[in-house]
Amino acid sequence: MIINSKMQMYLDELKNIEIQDRNCSIDFGSIESIIFPTFIEWDDCILLRQKGNTELPPHFSPNQFISDRTAFEANFNHIHLNDMFDDEPIQIFRTAIKILDVWAAVLYRQFSAQRNFILILSYDGEEIVLRFYSTREYESPWLDISSIESYLDGLMIIEI
Repeated sequence: MIINSKMQMYLDELKNIEIQDRNCSIDFGSIESIIFPTFIEWDDCILLRQKGNTELPPHFSPNQFISDRTAFEANFNHIHLNDMFDDEPIQIFRTAIKILDVWAAVLYRQFSAQRNFILILSYDGEEIVLRFYSTREYESPWLDISSIESYLDGLMIIEI
């Protein structure tokens, strides 16, 4: 796992905050595919099965915004958790860490012999985003891990 100093600050804050167990309203039907992920293969891409997967075109086609499959995966496989949980950001952040671990385990189990992945949790104190993409020798990475200190958000990166 790789983290930048901003993420370390948020992780330290999480350790120091006593998070109370309280009732949180969650519609598990809308987040089931996030908590219990299913990953599918589509035109040399690995995608998180979500509502809308049936809307995929027959094949990948680059455009001015998405130049390659790596960028497509990073864009398609991103989830804004604040849109799914009605809770305080710090609570959602704690949940996001656990979800990222589940995604990593499932991707590893399902594709470890075939692919490597970069999983990313970004957090700015309010918004929490999870995403992942496959690494490809012939395409640039979506995120430059060597410069994660330059990002304004806290970043947690898992390479598998």
